[in-house]
Amino acid sequence: MGDDRTKEIRRWVQGLSEDELDGVLQGILGGGLGAFAPGPERHTPELPPLPDPPDEPSALTVRVDVDGAKPPVWRRLVLHGDLLLDEVHEILQAAFDWQDYHLHKFWPGPQKRVWTGPSFLTEFDLSEGEEGVLESEVQLDQLLREPGDRLFYTYDFGDDWTCTVRLEAVGPLDEDSPTAVCTGGRMAGPLEDCGGVPGHNELVAAYLEDPSLRALDRERRDWLPPDWDPTEFSTDEVAERLSLVGLSTEEVLRQLGASGEPGDTGQFPAALEPLLDIALAPTVAELGRLVERARTEHPAELSAEDLAQIARPYRFLVELAGEDGIPLTAAGWMKPAYVERTYRELGLDEDWIGKGNREDLTAPVADLRSTCQELGLLRKSKGRLLRTKLARGLTTDEEYADALAARLLHHRDTWVEVAGVLFALLTAAEGRPSFGHCDTIARILTDCGLRTAPGGVDSRHVTQWVRPVWSALRRAAGERLLDRTGREQDHRAVALARRALWPET
Repeated sequence: MGDDRTKEIRRWVQGLSEDELDGVLQGILGGGLGAFAPGPERHTPELPPLPDPPDEPSALTVRVDVDGAKPPVWRRLVLHGDLLLDEVHEILQAAFDWQDYHLHKFWPGPQKRVWTGPSFLTEFDLSEGEEGVLESEVQLDQLLREPGDRLFYTYDFGDDWTCTVRLEAVGPLDEDSPTAVCTGGRMAGPLEDCGGVPGHNELVAAYLEDPSLRALDRERRDWLPPDWDPTEFSTDEVAERLSLVGLSTEEVLRQLGASGEPGDTGQFPAALEPLLDIALAPTVAELGRLVERARTEHPAELSAEDLAQIARPYRFLVELAGEDGIPLTAAGWMKPAYVERTYRELGLDEDWIGKGNREDLTAPVADLRSTCQELGLLRKSKGRLLRTKLARGLTTDEEYADALAARLLHHRDTWVEVAGVLFALLTAAEGRPSFGHCDTIARILTDCGLRTAPGGVDSRHVTQWVRPVWSALRRAAGERLLDRTGREQDHRAVALARRALWPET
């Protein structure tokens, strides 16, 4: 290491506060060098004697800081003093919008001795054979008694988020008050799995310099949530998350109008039941808000002209098949004359390039033919595309629209079907079909514990799953395949999505 680099590190160390320096040292000892360093083990169960809980619980005002975050990330909370530490853990997760994907640990104050001092045990620690005091047996007011008292909380032993919980005030407790109230704070909570404090600070610095984040490589930009803003903080949003702490999925469903019993999804589309079975309370609440918006946010009345536009491409291909069917090439594509006729008469030449006489080179025609087969309107038999029994029974535009809606969200794979339902919900809620919805769907599925890649559900996989639903809804809206601008909202796409989601209404 060069002299200049050594001097730079020394200057950096000299500029650290006592707590920051202690945190750096504990991080070194608790990380790769910890196994070689003498001294305490990573976990030592010995704790100083704890005082008995107060005779009457109080309201404790605490400030919780994510140590090392720049600019500071903090929350001010008013908590019931008789909360147990495992309940405080859930509150801190909600306060910083973390998902409880990882392990955590509480460390008593007043000194900060993370990874070298004693800690309280979690259920996981017990399963690993450790002995000591369970966090679920310790009240917050046994540790925070006087203003200035501190408690430390570490979440995710990889990213190693450590929070300092400092008692600011003790006041009388209204037993009818919420167990946790957020009265202030700054900055959004750090993103899960972003690389800990160094990764968080680097992302925030890049955003503050340029919100478009052009300085970051494309892979990191793509990894970030859509419209990510690390400066965003809202006490109302924190309050909403805190209101769900401790509630089961069934309790949230009952709040949203369902019984919470198997098979009763209330206002939720029935196809979402597999997701509701594994979703945690915050995700169920988010889905509840999405369902409410999807049902009410945008007008969706269909005129006869609207129904004709929705039905036209499917009716055209079904009528083109007629009694004899559409002949196919040896490779299984529609013969060129039929491709070109579809291309010209449906105006698809405004949406594509080329002669439009080869199905394998004309995506709008291939996409329409594929959708007709998936909907059960056409089937392949002996080198021809033939009308199905369903298609032969359709006569009116409304019957075509109903047939489309009834089959649009069905898929033999449960999670592909769930993804399609979520896409339809987002289309009805936002007013238009957009592949941008795939990022939200991937996050929701990831929050439910599903994985298609190391980091969760990849939005690119979601894009493949929902493409048939996207195509049908865009076609209903009259949007072109190559149109990247889109429109603000389209009532036909919203109406078709609602018919597919709630066929009984």
